[in-house]
Amino acid sequence: MIQNKIELNILRSEWASVRAFQSKIQRHLNASSIGIGSGGSTHELRNISHNLTLLFAFSVLEKALKQMKIEGLISAKRDSLGALMSASRNHISWLDYPLVDQARGDRNLVAHEQQLIERGTCWCYLDAIEAELVAWQVLSGPIPFKH
Repeated sequence: MIQNKIELNILRSEWASVRAFQSKIQRHLNASSIGIGSGGSTHELRNISHNLTLLFAFSVLEKALKQMKIEGLISAKRDSLGALMSASRNHISWLDYPLVDQARGDRNLVAHEQQLIERGTCWCYLDAIEAELVAWQVLSGPIPFKH
């Protein structure tokens, strides 16, 4: 779908970083929970860590949609994530727009109101974003989350 190979490679690299950070965060949190009585990670710290990964994931989605706009695949009056997502519905196929839009709403709560969502929900949202990127041929396939 996206024709600019340079931008496509950047998006792929950024998504690989999303999954790498997700795996590293979980691995380190798991290691720190072994010594929970000696100051290991808390439930809130686990959620904060994965909420930050969700923000990074939406950055990749937003960049992909902006590139689609640049290439004339979608038309949106504004470049905000919500405007790009809404406008794209008329031009590209979404596997699960309602779920990704719900995730966007939760992302806004994290980014603008410092509200946290559960890490399991973050994982679900990352999987949904990744599925869209695969369907749009931004990614060749899913990148496993190693936890």
